[in-house]
Amino acid sequence: MVLYFFGTVLVAWWFGRGAGSGYVSFTLAGKNLDLLPFTMTYFATFVGGGLTMGIAQTAFIEGISAQWYAMTQGLAWITMSLFIGFLYSFDVVSTPDLLGRVFGDFTKYFAAVFTLIGQVSLTAAQTIGMATIITTVTDISLQVGFWISAVVFIGITVWGGMNSVAWADTFHGIVIIVGMVIAIPVALDNAGGFGTVATQLPTSHTNWFGVGLVQIASWYLLYITVAGAQQHLLQRAWAAKNVRVAKYGIFLSGAVITGYGILTATAGLIANAQGATIDSSLAFAWTLQNTLPPVLAGLLLAAAVGGVMSGADSFLLAGATTFVNDLYIPLRGGAENLSETHLVRMTRGAILVFGIGAALVALSGIRIVAVENIGLGIMSVLFAGILAMLWKGTKREAGLPGFIVGGAVFVLWNFVLGEPALFGEGPLESAVPATVSALITILGVSYALPDGETFTLAEIRTAATRDMERFTGGDVTVADGGVETDPDE
Repeated sequence: MVLYFFGTVLVAWWFGRGAGSGYVSFTLAGKNLDLLPFTMTYFATFVGGGLTMGIAQTAFIEGISAQWYAMTQGLAWITMSLFIGFLYSFDVVSTPDLLGRVFGDFTKYFAAVFTLIGQVSLTAAQTIGMATIITTVTDISLQVGFWISAVVFIGITVWGGMNSVAWADTFHGIVIIVGMVIAIPVALDNAGGFGTVATQLPTSHTNWFGVGLVQIASWYLLYITVAGAQQHLLQRAWAAKNVRVAKYGIFLSGAVITGYGILTATAGLIANAQGATIDSSLAFAWTLQNTLPPVLAGLLLAAAVGGVMSGADSFLLAGATTFVNDLYIPLRGGAENLSETHLVRMTRGAILVFGIGAALVALSGIRIVAVENIGLGIMSVLFAGILAMLWKGTKREAGLPGFIVGGAVFVLWNFVLGEPALFGEGPLESAVPATVSALITILGVSYALPDGETFTLAEIRTAATRDMERFTGGDVTVADGGVETDPDE
């Protein structure tokens, strides 16, 4: 684990050299991520806590159908690969920036505040996950493990921004994909083989659709909104070298995630079949420790920590970018009044402050689930604004009312109704009705305001490109045709 952390720091340091030379270089890797780092950073952002330990935990309790949590995410990514060219054609740094250009400054600030809340809350949640794994498999105390992991992921993010984060994610992604493909079959064989494990499980644990079709559909729709609007993923899309890299990278990432959940769910099933008397959250670590050679188990557990780190540094960079780009720059009168050196320095400062703040929140034991859910819900609701951009009748004045209604529906569905089960098959994720209600509101308000202010996508693209040229030395091409930046598309 020590060697793995050292390798992570080395990779992040090497590829992060010179990242502070410019604002776009720091926040978007100079818009120059090629297929390998783009695919791996997109994959690794979500491979940590939820897709590894979380699925193993759920499979330990409920069975193989837990893998749908990953499979629906992968299918959503594959779906978004068809749509990402539209979003890539806008030369922006953040989701609130794009929505602000469409719906006005108040909408931008609204989106920025809730994006910041969501990203910092996610960072806090990931931080405690890293320390838990370290404590479980070593003699290191929770607090020491906590601060070791926090210092590493905050440090590499401050040092090299998107370049360091993307290449550290590449390191994590390659190790955990190759390691899982090798290790889980070995673990299954050492546990007696598939037949033996299956006979030792409750019958319900082998039902592939045990979570219910409503839950499966709900997860898929939820992750469509995540991929289509949330800052930590769209920031990667805008960092891609070209539109082809963005499309193929998201597709490949989705294809890998689609099968990844089966491997992590199997780890949870093995722990259940072996009669492990553990807290369910430790199912993944227990299987690796008890069915694999120590070196292989240690490598995969270290990679699992790295995967959680990939989420934490991604959320942290996204939050800091949103703060500087959508709140700090407008407060200072616009980017034309600030040097790139100053903006990079402020972004690094924001990373440091929000990173330490997220770590302290996580370590304090304060329940952050409610804040995190609100932030995530509002970020998902922003997808309604992205969809509304496709309708020529959308009015600028309709964005903010739509997001407010969507946010209210999210709070009602999540905290008042408690995400009620539909048709007796499972809950509908709160982001789904919230996003639908926001979209209906935006379209309804637009229809009710025939004299409202309209916009064209060409205007938005031209203005965004002109503003981006301040950071890129004019090396940006305005999209032709209003859809793609690739002239061949």
